Amino acid sequence: MNERISERTREISILTNRERREDVAFLCEHWKLEEKPTPYTVLPANIFSDEIPSFEFFRLLCYHALHTQPAPTVVIEADWRRLEANGTIGEIWNGSFDINRYALDPPVWRPDSKGKVIDFVRIKATEDTWKRLLPEPPDPDVAVDVIYAASGGALKSRAFNVIADMRRCGWWHSEALDRFAQDPGARSRKRAIRMGLIDLPERADTFADMKALSRAINAVLRLGDAPELAYSAPITTSPFRCEICDAARMAACPMPHCKWRRMHAE
Repeated sequence: MNERISERTREISILTNRERREDVAFLCEHWKLEEKPTPYTVLPANIFSDEIPSFEFFRLLCYHALHTQPAPTVVIEADWRRLEANGTIGEIWNGSFDINRYALDPPVWRPDSKGKVIDFVRIKATEDTWKRLLPEPPDPDVAVDVIYAASGGALKSRAFNVIADMRRCGWWHSEALDRFAQDPGARSRKRAIRMGLIDLPERADTFADMKALSRAINAVLRLGDAPELAYSAPITTSPFRCEICDAARMAACPMPHCKWRRMHAE
């Protein structure tokens, strides 16, 4: 497959809004038909209160900070449950955490998970900063920036997941937050760009890049009438693996329109 694709070919391959809308409709239809397990969340259901307790928001930040490591979700969630059962999260919150005791007898054995306790302590130390987002962010456009800064950069792509969780569980209500509730991780980035849903460079590693990516994904999902609060799930859970696409996969791919396929057909 020729990797040297001319600029003219790139221009020809750009999808129209109609084609993008049809692609999103196709992805959403597959997503609706898939049997989806209930997403695991550490947030309590918004039943008896209109305001989330600060501790519960702290737990959510720590949970997503734990996820910033290269390990399967089931492994990370198992470690999270061990940390909670051991009382580590509660001790950091109430100020009784003993780093020496933790070092001698940690509740988790994986080095990545053990080390994340530093991020948890940092998040607790910036409580005055992230508390400004409660009960509802006063400015939706900077909420993700506050989360990123308050975590000392630990929450980068996962900062967007924090907003998505708060919206899904009914604690935050402003639809304006959805611009920064789309997953900007490598999987959704490569799929959305190679499909042609959005026109951004594949290398989007800075936080500013991630904000632009989230806004772009949100815009194209709205264009295609994606289900409310589904966010980027129709893209990230899609069985059409654009990030590992090759000639054989292209030939069998049922996507209605694909920038990647069109570029290599020229």
